[in-house]
Amino acid sequence: MPSLEGLSVDWDYTTQDKIDNRSYSRLDAGSLQQLFETGAIPAKLAIAGETLDARLVDLSKGGAALSLDRSLAIGQPVKTGFLLGPAKILAKGTVRHVKQDGDRYIIGIQFAALNEGSADYIAGLYASKVLF
Repeated sequence: MPSLEGLSVDWDYTTQDKIDNRSYSRLDAGSLQQLFETGAIPAKLAIAGETLDARLVDLSKGGAALSLDRSLAIGQPVKTGFLLGPAKILAKGTVRHVKQDGDRYIIGIQFAALNEGSADYIAGLYASKVLF
């Protein structure tokens, strides 16, 4: 093996256990639209007594962000569902953050119950994005 004398790192390196302090990598709406060759991805959001129309903003195995025309309360339990290609994704979750975006609201949902098949499908989508 050739000598590696003088080899040094000229920057501080620290490992990151999470990407952007998140437990899972996220796919944004643009990446999802490109993967499925579609426009905005519609979603439904069920709260106590009503179902709301929404659009998927981003997605990971741990949660999703949806765009709604109204705000929700942080901590509110929800159910959401949407189609990604041939897969129907249904999940229970909790509203973790709300941010106003013009006349809409971006609702961040942490999944509390996502079946293993859906979680694997979402993970496969991220792998597809990375590979292509």
